[in-house]
Amino acid sequence: MGFIGFSGIADARFDERDYLKTGIDRLDKAIVGLGLGHLVIVTGPRAGGKTTLIGQLTNNFIDRGYSGLLASFEMANPRLKNWLLLQALGPENLRGFTTSNGKELFYPKTTELKQAAETWIDRKLKVYDNVSFKRNDISKAIGEEIEANPNLKFVVLDNLMKIEFDGRADSKWEEQSQIVKGLQKYAQEHHICVILVAHPNKVKTLPRIEDVGGSGDIINTADTVLMVHRITNDFKKRAWEMFRWSEGNPAFEYSNIIEVAKDREFGADDTMVGVYFDPRSKRFLNYPGEEIRYGWEVSPTQEKIAIGEVTLTELRDDEEAPF
Repeated sequence: MGFIGFSGIADARFDERDYLKTGIDRLDKAIVGLGLGHLVIVTGPRAGGKTTLIGQLTNNFIDRGYSGLLASFEMANPRLKNWLLLQALGPENLRGFTTSNGKELFYPKTTELKQAAETWIDRKLKVYDNVSFKRNDISKAIGEEIEANPNLKFVVLDNLMKIEFDGRADSKWEEQSQIVKGLQKYAQEHHICVILVAHPNKVKTLPRIEDVGGSGDIINTADTVLMVHRITNDFKKRAWEMFRWSEGNPAFEYSNIIEVAKDREFGADDTMVGVYFDPRSKRFLNYPGEEIRYGWEVSPTQEKIAIGEVTLTELRDDEEAPF
């Protein structure tokens, strides 16, 4: 340990294979993807679309041949399984029924479709059993899986605020800081992408990056911070107060906005990406009516390009978002 000569430092080289494509075209155009070796924070107001985003990222990563881990402390695993299956299947492979209070729910259209999508996900994804929400148990389980499977490329944890810490209340922030730094260490040492959901504090304005709850080290440590907003009347009011976005702003044509609140690699901070939400399949769409075909049901017209050992779907050259 100590100082080394400047010429002895390895050259920094950019390799696009070190970025996991999100499948959201304008987001990938802005930040290339989510970096291997990076800690990514997903945040945003309640019901803004955080769970939708991490579920879709999981399916997109699987579709590109990556293996990963998912730990949800936000919803029970059977509900999580159904959510991921809806996103994998898409609206054309779902059937709905109406509950007694008029709500419409969706499920796989047939057992065969469900099994096909389930097997496809199962080959690449392991889900935390949720027997414990304690930090040490979670960290140990993640570490064991990473050591056992060197091909793992992503870990998703939803969310930081549900993780239980062993210390006193006055040491909570320090323990949060430790787990965030530990996750970053996993990411760097094993060349994986770690995605952590963290809720913002309750504020009366549009949440900003400094409003993320918990230890200040959460944001300081992160390489990328994505903030997910849902376009509601409340959002429009707060967007006027924050950005002076008036009624008729092109941003309001979308159902959700993914804001790049921090991008250490490319400096794409403050980029706003609009997406459309499909309530049946729980998917974010690049444009209304987009048909996403995942690997369990690959469309013969879907063009693929091979990069290294991973197959990636070629992106369209979309225009920039008009806001």
